[in-house]
Amino acid sequence: MYTSILFLIYFLIKFDYFSIKSVHPNYFWLSLSVLLLWTGFALSSVSWKYALKFHGYEITAQQAIVSHGLSVFAKYLPGKVWVILGRAAYIGSLKNIKISELSFVSLKEQLLYILLGLIISFFPALVFFKSDYWVWLILLTILSLSLVLFIRCLHDMGEKIILKLFKKEINLPVISVKLSLKLSLYIILYWVFFSLGFYVLVVALCPQSNIIHAFAFPLAVSYGVLAIVTPGGIGVREGILTAFLTSTGVELQSAVTISVISRLWFISGEIFLFLLATFLKKKIIL
Repeated sequence: MYTSILFLIYFLIKFDYFSIKSVHPNYFWLSLSVLLLWTGFALSSVSWKYALKFHGYEITAQQAIVSHGLSVFAKYLPGKVWVILGRAAYIGSLKNIKISELSFVSLKEQLLYILLGLIISFFPALVFFKSDYWVWLILLTILSLSLVLFIRCLHDMGEKIILKLFKKEINLPVISVKLSLKLSLYIILYWVFFSLGFYVLVVALCPQSNIIHAFAFPLAVSYGVLAIVTPGGIGVREGILTAFLTSTGVELQSAVTISVISRLWFISGEIFLFLLATFLKKKIIL
């Protein structure tokens, strides 16, 4: 847990995230964006709770927040394995359930989170960018993920291709369409808060804001998660945000500043969830 926080600090210093040039945000909109973000993080714990419930594992909202919140910085560990295992391990020790079973549920929810983030971004991108190359890239990623996650024969083929290319066996879950639709309602809800929060953040920092900017965030975060080799998607997420913003008319310097600040903004949500989880864990112990 604390190792992941040390890795986060290391990467923030390494990539110079603390040397932001002077900005003059609108503090009302900035505060609102933080509130929306933190609400999104709280709802992400609710999604984890229902992911487990739909698989037959009952936990309380308090246990969901603690397990999800204590492992929130695990994405900054190399390999990102603890993003999946961290919260599953906590519930497993609490409920005496095999970690492998809970990890499978955790992975399913994470993959569905990525897929929905891409879908949310795709349709606005299709309207705004029309035939631009990254519209086709998003569509290709959505189709690839959907086919592998929902169709058994293609799922098996995908695992064999990964084994052949990377010399590493990986077990990807086949996801029930019915279960996915039920869980999607909870995942979409916190994506809405994340996206609106990011849009309000852009409003606070840049007069060239446009509602289309709301859809840049789920796109950037989704590809950041898919970039397994980059801890927390650092660099990947910011690069996509900068490209998206400049494509919609935001000046390059402003786009870079927004993308960097958005990382610190998002970390504030992770800190909020971590501290809330730490507080609730003490209450469970007491």
